[in-house]
Amino acid sequence: MKQDKVGIIFDLDGTLWDAIGQIRDSYNLTMNNIGLPYRFNNDQIRSYMGLTPEETVKLAFPDVDSSIGQQYFNLCFKDEIGYLKNHPGRLYPNEINVLTKLKEQFLLFIVSNSDKGYIENYLDNYKLHHLFKDHLCAGDTKKDKNENILLIKEKYNLDKVIYIGDTLKDYLECQKAKVEFIHARYGFGVIKDDVPFINSLDELLTKINQLL
Repeated sequence: MKQDKVGIIFDLDGTLWDAIGQIRDSYNLTMNNIGLPYRFNNDQIRSYMGLTPEETVKLAFPDVDSSIGQQYFNLCFKDEIGYLKNHPGRLYPNEINVLTKLKEQFLLFIVSNSDKGYIENYLDNYKLHHLFKDHLCAGDTKKDKNENILLIKEKYNLDKVIYIGDTLKDYLECQKAKVEFIHARYGFGVIKDDVPFINSLDELLTKINQLL
């Protein structure tokens, strides 16, 4: 198999950066600005990671009609993108070095359930555009993660895809897409199934080569 036909696709939250505190602050600022009583803590924000906007609304605003909750969440989402431009998430240890080494052998991508502009904040703040071939998010396509993974696979004619993610939903979406999965255990999610995993990004290249 040619190495240039292997695609490594990353989740973002809990895999490439930790923006829990920044998202919490942004959401709470939005709620305060529009005069709503909702306030969020780190555990709540962590529980939303990897979910679609529709799934998140049910958890964040369970006491209102879903259409109203969606309006609230749309405001949070909009403000979050602007807030993260100046308050970026935290990269994981040795991340840029690991990504640079991976790029020498593979095509790198990001697929996230975020809104438009969220992945760009990560890439812009840390000047990482040159490391990734492409990226897709739910805000771009209105599609589930498994569909966006397959869109990347088809667009770049990849023979093999390995997805790196931290949540159970990431794992289940990879099963739907029939692609390999590596669990980023240092992130936000717990997976009880016996799946390949890494405890830090430093372990990733070795784990990928074991799967190829």
